[in-house]
Amino acid sequence: MKLTGALFSAALLTCSVQAQGVNLRFSTWAGGDGLALLQQLAKDYSAKNAGVQVTVEVTPFADYSRKVAVQIASGDAPDVGWLAERDVPTFIASKALSDLSAGLGSDRAFNLADFPVSTLTLWARGRSVYGVPFSNSPLVLFYNKDLFQQAGVADPLAQYGQAKWDYASFQASSKTIKDKTGAFGARAMRLDPKAWAGGLLALLWSQGGGVYDKNLKCTLNSPGSVKGFQLASSMMLKDASMPRPGDQTAFESGRIGMYMDNVSYSAQLRDAKFKWGVAPLPKGPAGRITQLGQAGYVVFSKGKNQAEALKFLAYLASAENMARTAKFYPPPRKSVLSSAAYLSSNPLIPASSLKTAVLSQLSSARVLQTGTNWLRANDAITSGLDRVFQPGADLQGVLDDLCKQVDAQ
Repeated sequence: MKLTGALFSAALLTCSVQAQGVNLRFSTWAGGDGLALLQQLAKDYSAKNAGVQVTVEVTPFADYSRKVAVQIASGDAPDVGWLAERDVPTFIASKALSDLSAGLGSDRAFNLADFPVSTLTLWARGRSVYGVPFSNSPLVLFYNKDLFQQAGVADPLAQYGQAKWDYASFQASSKTIKDKTGAFGARAMRLDPKAWAGGLLALLWSQGGGVYDKNLKCTLNSPGSVKGFQLASSMMLKDASMPRPGDQTAFESGRIGMYMDNVSYSAQLRDAKFKWGVAPLPKGPAGRITQLGQAGYVVFSKGKNQAEALKFLAYLASAENMARTAKFYPPPRKSVLSSAAYLSSNPLIPASSLKTAVLSQLSSARVLQTGTNWLRANDAITSGLDRVFQPGADLQGVLDDLCKQVDAQ
């Protein structure tokens, strides 16, 4: 068979590209078994796509966003990578991410509609989509079954089943545990005060408050937020059933009755000396609202292999591979999340509890929407919490002042 000049040139070009190959760089902060799985996925992709080599680059989470930003600025951007929810607004605003909507939206095999709209809100601007979440983890309530039994109180899952699980019951249960056992009844904040939003924000939302309105103006001083802070303050200062910011008593110590965290926290309870379970968060006047922790796959706009990067992202975020990563990261895909395989993927949590604590909350869960100034704003909030949770504090006055600081960042 004879080739025309044009076909011959095209054939040479194809052979040249195959010979040179594509070195696709994938950036992540994963570690342990999660990293091993990602490395295996990269290896599998390279085996299925001749001429494509995927290199997995690992950076600790604390340094991750700063390092990637420097790589982009210096012309050395990765092709594909992870991105945490807190960094999404900044990276979109700086045009560091590629729009995935056209490529993924027309890919029937990928099925973008399998992702609930609520899971894509953080990553979307109009019709453009700049990332696909791979982890969509609502906060759940971990509870110490032994402490509830010792206090003679029905546990949160039982109260939820009786349609009685609200923040009034949450406070009452917490106080009884403190009075009867001496242990703290509940913890709504992480050990690191800068991570105050993990738990406390869900409480504010359920009271009708929050951090920002839709225009990213501070609402920490709104009536709902004040009500939420009053509840937490009462539990800390009046009931003494909740530790104050800075207290390092952890749930895994066995000295806290209830704690709000992501499902992945269960790994830290593998060797717990007490019995524990998971339940949905309590209900407030504004509803039963939990917080979604998200991390997503993105294509960096300055990467050198845009087309291949999109293909690799679609491979990572496919239903098949999300089913593989679901063991570590609660998947946003409806088809995977509702599957029997996912519900039985965590050996520490029964499928029925996982279904109740996770799936039942997704429809009302929220992602914290932040601006490009979130890190500075969060520093101001963290410092202000010491004044919020002081005996005799003028909550409205303190929160009014705090909002002025947040809006000034």
